[in-house]
Amino acid sequence: MLHQAKSCIWVLFFTLHLSACNGSMGSRHKPSNLRIPLPEKNFTQYIEKTKNLIEKATKGKLEPQWVEARLPFEFKPDKNKCGNSQPYKKGVLLIHGLTDSPFMLRDIGNEFKKDCYWVRSILLPGHGTIPGDLLNIKYSKWIEATDAGIESFVTIVDELYIVGFSTGASLTIHHVLRKNEPRNIKGLILISPGIKEKTPLGFVAGWIATLGKYLPRAAWLDVLPDKDKVKYESFPANAGAQFHYLTKDMRGLTDSKNPIKMPIFIAISSNDATVDSLVTKDFFCNYTQNPNNFMIWYTGDVNIKEKKTICTGGTIKTKQISNKASGILNYSHLSLTVSPANHYYGRNGEYKNCLAYTAKINELKQCEQEINVNSKVKYGEKNDENEGHPVRRLTFNPDFKNMMKEISFFCLLYTSPSPRDGLLSRMPSSA
Repeated sequence: MLHQAKSCIWVLFFTLHLSACNGSMGSRHKPSNLRIPLPEKNFTQYIEKTKNLIEKATKGKLEPQWVEARLPFEFKPDKNKCGNSQPYKKGVLLIHGLTDSPFMLRDIGNEFKKDCYWVRSILLPGHGTIPGDLLNIKYSKWIEATDAGIESFVTIVDELYIVGFSTGASLTIHHVLRKNEPRNIKGLILISPGIKEKTPLGFVAGWIATLGKYLPRAAWLDVLPDKDKVKYESFPANAGAQFHYLTKDMRGLTDSKNPIKMPIFIAISSNDATVDSLVTKDFFCNYTQNPNNFMIWYTGDVNIKEKKTICTGGTIKTKQISNKASGILNYSHLSLTVSPANHYYGRNGEYKNCLAYTAKINELKQCEQEINVNSKVKYGEKNDENEGHPVRRLTFNPDFKNMMKEISFFCLLYTSPSPRDGLLSRMPSSA
């Protein structure tokens, strides 16, 4: 207990020091006091309401293309390719992660559209506007939005899948457990799921958030420029605290003696620096149970140590993705949902995640240079395993196409056929 107390005191001291030195604060670090609307059946109206609110919250300072990127989106099946009898039979709901926006799941949404699914994404409260809107948010509001998104969609499609990324996966599991695995949901696709945070001191974030009410600068774990146009880079302690409370609540609903029977697909990097990948594997192996459950376990150039365990939850496919020719050490938490061809986060995309070097001009310039087999900087996860390497955080998934083939096959086991289904097959385990 004494050691834990000392650790907490150190974390609080470090946070106060960091918040005093890192970045400048402005109006974007204060709540806008504007409420993101809840998803509704009239999705066009929901998108329009959300757009108006984002424009108001950002006071016209955000270019229209970036407002559009942050918005919820909807893709309906192409009737020419998918037929007219029941074009909207199959539905997919996409739920983004903490500090993110629906843009993080747009590439996945486009792939589902090709497979004749009706696709919708939602925007969680506190997101899409300004970072300050996460200062006072409660995870109950995320649950409310998730419930509304699912319940407004499940009544107008026959078969619904939910794709949850990170916190979106936590909310998805939480919903399924609370609602006792509703039969109208066919399966869950969980990408880098937030079962438990990586840091063992997640609960300290709540203390820091409380302290921030009296010392506004202390409310922030990171205060950074808005270089990323589609998500927040400044990070309030309250956001971390609410994630901790949500996942703790979610784990309290799980039961190894009564595992989730609903089909589950998981993809995660073993080197994930945001969530605990080993806890995710334990969840898959011991708290889910379906013969068609499937997990992709991405490993890299430097792998974590883990004990050999018996997994009764489903099939785990290990894929080593280290590719020195492309300068890739391993996969990051936020890379799996994005195609290499993505115009913003992709291999040749506009945005480069060099947040670890924002205070060091020379290292920042080096990080932003082109990455190839000869470059000193590599793609990867910014974690202890990559210590000694200058690392640009990987923002795309080189295995995206194969991952989507696995997801398509997983869905085929439970959904009615579509015209493109004959083109799909599970890749060999060595792929």
